[in-house]
Order: sequence, then structure tokens, then C-alpha cells
Amino acid sequence: MMFRQLQDMALFALVAECGSFTAAAKRAGLPKSSVSQRISQLEQALGLRLLNRTTRQLNLTFAGERYLVHCQEMLQASERAGQAIERLRENPSGRLRITSPAGIGATLLARFNAAFQLAYPDVTLEVLVSDQIRDLVQEGFDIALRTGQPQDSSLIGRRIGYCERLLVASPEYLAHHAPLCDPGQLSEHRCIAHHAWSEWGLKRGNDYYRWLLPPTHITDNLVYARECTINHAGITLLPRFLTEEAINTGILKQVLPEWEVEGNELWLVYPGRKLNTPALASFIEFAMHSEVFKSFYI
Repeated sequence: MMFRQLQDMALFALVAECGSFTAAAKRAGLPKSSVSQRISQLEQALGLRLLNRTTRQLNLTFAGERYLVHCQEMLQASERAGQAIERLRENPSGRLRITSPAGIGATLLARFNAAFQLAYPDVTLEVLVSDQIRDLVQEGFDIALRTGQPQDSSLIGRRIGYCERLLVASPEYLAHHAPLCDPGQLSEHRCIAHHAWSEWGLKRGNDYYRWLLPPTHITDNLVYARECTINHAGITLLPRFLTEEAINTGILKQVLPEWEVEGNELWLVYPGRKLNTPALASFIEFAMHSEVFKSFYI
């Protein structure tokens, strides 16, 4: 009922501006009879006459003059609201809540967000870095980075790319332990496993090897696993973006380089809304073309 009355208030203001039902009906794209009927219904709802009608002209009553002021204020507020949305489209702002796995969040996402805020300084970011899978809708997150395609049909997924993973160890660790030439020898070494990757699968041509790691050293944080490995604690499996610099500087060394380890995909995941906020739309578009991610995800 209120929504219909707001429409009729706008129609009344149009009639007052045009000075006739005919001109107002033409501006509104409605039959003249419909405009007249709706103004009459508005007057009935208010219990007061707003217009004095003659065959030649319309005149506002005293009540109509007072009511018109409020109708015009309503239309001006609507116009200001539209202008505010347009400014928001042109210059995205507001808060984005983001969740990301720890390894990506502490490295690639941190670099990406620094670049994103340079481009969109009015967008504020709230970032949760955790390997725990969060419920985006229930916990109020706008977007998540996930290492795998979303299984929830209520979520939208955009694939960023595929990143290889490498077995690595420090040169000092390798120098003080038995030579490692075959995956079957992994059982003779100390290995650091991630909860999500407790089984390592390796491939060389048509040869496959799968090894379920013993629970001697397990973590839920890849950055922790990397730091342990740098400090000679054993062998671990890491995505390339966590190993490249350490390998290039000689801090870490690739183990069993002739064996390929299955990598993983990175996805942007967000609730399936038909209309995203300008800030979220800008974040998604920026991420899909970011060199930060393209450097490691193909």
C-alpha cells in the first residue's frame, strides 16, 4: 500500500508540474484516465482534495500546495539516492570482507591487496587469513580465495589458474641424510605434512607413486611448513609461489625434481548474488587480470 502511495505522490507532483492530466499522462506514459483515477484514489486515501478541476485548468487546493512540497522533497531524495549510486559506480567504496587460506593470504593476497588499494583507495578491506573453510553467507564474507572449485551450488566460482607444487628441503638437511633418488625412499626421511595434503601423489611418465605420510609432523599452515623446512626440519610439499625465491637463492632445493607432484587450482568464490557491489565487482575484475596471481597461476 505504501509503495503504491509513493508512486501516486510522484504522479501528483508531475500533474502539478505539467498543469494538466493530459500532459502528465503523456510524460508518464499512461492513459489520461489512469492518471485521473489514481489522483482521485490518492485524495480518497488522504481524505482531502488536492486539486480543483475545471474543464480548462487544474488548480492546487491549500492542502494540495502543502502536500506538493513533501512530494517534491521525496522526488529530490530519490534523485540524490540515484546520484549517490552513480558516484559509487564511478568510484567504488565501502567494506569488503575477504577470507583466504593462510599460505596464499600471507603472500599473494597481501601483495594483491596492496595493489588493489592503490587503485581503489576508498575500498576498505577486512581480511581473515585461515585454512579453515568459512561459511561465506552465514559469516558475512563478500569473497573467498579457495584452492579448488566450490561444491556449494549457491556460490559462484571464478577460476584464476593452476599452480604446480614442489617437494623441497634445505641443502643442509639433504647433506646430512640418506640420498633421495626414488619416492619409495621418502619413508626414510622426516617429512612435514599439511592437513589438506597428507597424501603425496607423484608421477613420472607412466609411473605413479602415492604415499600416505605418517603423523609425525603435521600443520595447517604452509608458511609454517616452509619455515620449518628452511630450518632443516625435513621435506615438505609447497606451492611454487612459496618456494620460488627460496630455491633461487639456494635456501631450499627441489627434491625428486624428475617427479611431478599434482598441483592445485585457485578460485575466487562469492555468494551467488545477481548484482554485486561496485567494490566487489572491481575486486573480482582486478584479481582476474592481476600479475600477482598470473606469475604463479596459469
